[in-house]
Amino acid sequence: MFPLQFICLLLLGIRCHAFLLDDDSLSNLLQLLQREKVARGLLETEIVNLRADIAQVNRRHHSSQCQCPVSKAVAFSATLTHDITNLGVSQPIIYDKVITNVGGAYDARHGSFRAPVSGTYKFSFSVLQGTSAMYIAVELVRNGSPIGRVRTGDYGYYAVGTNIVNVHLDAEDDVWVQHQDNLGSRIVKANGGGFSLFTGHLVKAD
Repeated sequence: MFPLQFICLLLLGIRCHAFLLDDDSLSNLLQLLQREKVARGLLETEIVNLRADIAQVNRRHHSSQCQCPVSKAVAFSATLTHDITNLGVSQPIIYDKVITNVGGAYDARHGSFRAPVSGTYKFSFSVLQGTSAMYIAVELVRNGSPIGRVRTGDYGYYAVGTNIVNVHLDAEDDVWVQHQDNLGSRIVKANGGGFSLFTGHLVKAD
């Protein structure tokens, strides 16, 4: 065994050679090795922290992206198949027959559409007025606030009124059609379906 004054540079990854070192040189070398060990430990800790930060950023980015169905489409159409009479103020009009419901966002039980993702949507809604002496007024609402209205009927029998609205919705916003007030007719006609309609689709997700 070599005395302490000899050191093998194999510790530094160099081919082993023996050198005669005095006590001060050996002490300095050991201090340098210790510092290198400490620096390596700090660097490894920083790497672990950086990897954790990157993973967190990736999770946030993924959660902010559109979680649309695989088809990337959200679209629905529904029509009224039976007459609704004696409508009250702000009473929802339930378009009961679903023609298409890609993405499953339209609820035929309540006649409402719930946005699955935030984005720009386009809606069209129509009603058939079927009395001979009055108009009817309905409105498209988002979470209960009007964003579009239809008023149709000119004292003639049967008249269809239609409106189209582009609107930005946040995820979970609800949109439906409701009777506006009782100043006009309180009857919406079906006439076999296809006249009174409620449709909409996602134009572009945020």
